Amino acid sequence: MGIILVIYISISAGELTVQENLEDYVGVKNRLESWSLDSITSFEPHVRYFLLSISMDIFNNYKVIPFLASITLLVVTYLITTTITRKRFAGIVATIILLQSSVFLTYDTTVSYTNFWILFYLTSLYTAYRFWPLSPVMYLLSIPAKSLTAAFLPMSIYFILRSNITRKKKLIISGFTVGIILAGGIASTQINATQGTEEPFDAKEFQMGFTSFAYQLRGDGVVMLFMIPLMVGLFIVSRSGIKHGESMMVFISGMLLIAPILTGFTNQTNQPYRFVPLVVFFAIGVGVLLSKREK
Repeated sequence: MGIILVIYISISAGELTVQENLEDYVGVKNRLESWSLDSITSFEPHVRYFLLSISMDIFNNYKVIPFLASITLLVVTYLITTTITRKRFAGIVATIILLQSSVFLTYDTTVSYTNFWILFYLTSLYTAYRFWPLSPVMYLLSIPAKSLTAAFLPMSIYFILRSNITRKKKLIISGFTVGIILAGGIASTQINATQGTEEPFDAKEFQMGFTSFAYQLRGDGVVMLFMIPLMVGLFIVSRSGIKHGESMMVFISGMLLIAPILTGFTNQTNQPYRFVPLVVFFAIGVGVLLSKREK
């Protein structure tokens, strides 16, 4: 794992000095220049703005902390895969699959589309096993980093209920997590929402959302070629007693369904960076195929 990280860092570190040319960069940069803690009066990704501001203050470069977050995402992917499969080799395989993804490598150092939200969300799943009081907290942090993670609630609850932790912890984590989402939903109605504005249902946009996966991930040949075989494999291992075979099927299916829901019910469009979680769960799913069988 150390060798993998060293190789990744040595190859990608040069991107920190390259000027970002993504379409939304100018808008994000202008917002960061005017942003402060006093600006938290609207529903924006303030956690992302805060971390980017810290990156500029400490390193004089907006890209450093996003890059560190991407490195940490690789580590957490390894840790959660190792935890649920009880095999370190499965964690290595999952990390390598994520690392070869063109979507991940495209957005690993960007300022416009950081991986903070994915990192916090995945950490919330991992801490459900290792230190459960942190799980709802990390989920809470993921929402102001990217409000889309609020839609991951059903998948989170399913994962928690299928986890190998005590029933009491499952109920506590699930209760706190649901409470956080409800409290956040109530709070968001009291402030000016600037993202994901609701609009009347558009059937055409909803149908087009099902096709976004095909062209947004056209550069990820491994994901495109092996998505269906992976789902079949996860179904087979889930029948063999591996609980998280079902969980990964739910995560992958949920990520594919969020795209049409997002375009059909809001004014948001599907961008490739929103499929990074799909690639993450695809990678973990491959690791789950290597799980130790339950006795």
